[in-house]
Amino acid sequence: MIRRAFYYWQFIAVIVLPLWVLIARGIYGSSVGWDFVLFLILCPILAFALLAIAGLTVARKSVRDSKQVSWIDAGVLAAWHAAIIIYGFVDAPFPAALIVIVAIAAFWIALWQLVTETRNRFTSLVEGFERDAQRPSRPGENLDNGRVIILEAEENRTFD
Repeated sequence: MIRRAFYYWQFIAVIVLPLWVLIARGIYGSSVGWDFVLFLILCPILAFALLAIAGLTVARKSVRDSKQVSWIDAGVLAAWHAAIIIYGFVDAPFPAALIVIVAIAAFWIALWQLVTETRNRFTSLVEGFERDAQRPSRPGENLDNGRVIILEAEENRTFD
């Protein structure tokens, strides 16, 4: 249930978390007007990063089929989203640095899982093709226990 909640939350978070940072930093911390301009630039970048990670996560067939993220995804997303929420309350460089570090980690973890799952699916597909393409080792032997018709070539065939 938790992993399924993170599956749906990651799409909602693309809009909610950047808005949270923009509004909360205006209420709780920004003493300079230029900070608001900076957040107007950084919040769309944050939204794009959230969307990119969600896209990499949903690109995996196992996630699409089950409509739930993996436990690794859930842990990384929880840490990342918690850091973003904390940054709305605290005007300190540590949460901002943590957001960037966890975002980079989330990107590489999502990419690694996508590549690993795709490679495993492709390997099993190729093995299936190879198994289906094997020729019988003896005449009359078949691999699928179905009917096989063997046509023998005539050696002394003449064409008029």
